[in-house]
Amino acid sequence: MAISMKEILMGKKLEDIPKDHAANLAIVLERINKVREKYGKPMTPTSVYRSMAEHLAIYARKGITDKKLIPMKSKHLFGQAIDIADPNGELDKWCRANEKFLLEVGLWLEHDSKTPGWAHFQIIPYGSWANGKTIWFMP
Repeated sequence: MAISMKEILMGKKLEDIPKDHAANLAIVLERINKVREKYGKPMTPTSVYRSMAEHLAIYARKGITDKKLIPMKSKHLFGQAIDIADPNGELDKWCRANEKFLLEVGLWLEHDSKTPGWAHFQIIPYGSWANGKTIWFMP
């Protein structure tokens, strides 16, 4: 079963999101559903689009309030990223085995050592990415 737009909006209304961010969410949805189809198992989004207030609150709950320590250009703020629950690391393992497919789909991932319990996918390459480099990056 495909992930729906309603699922990735997580209670938000599409009309309340800036149009360019909503367009990014449509790309995220299309690409993550290609992964979902090939992966063949249920996938649960845990974080997708965030307002700056939500983003800061997430870090505040972790005890981080210094903006120098918060990724202020997080792809979640622009609707360009999705986190998927991965409590046992099965999705990370699958992604490692399917890196070429993920690159063809147009997805890059935060290094799995930095995302225990979830997988972070984004539709924008990380800053130093170039053809031939890994899709995995350190946040």
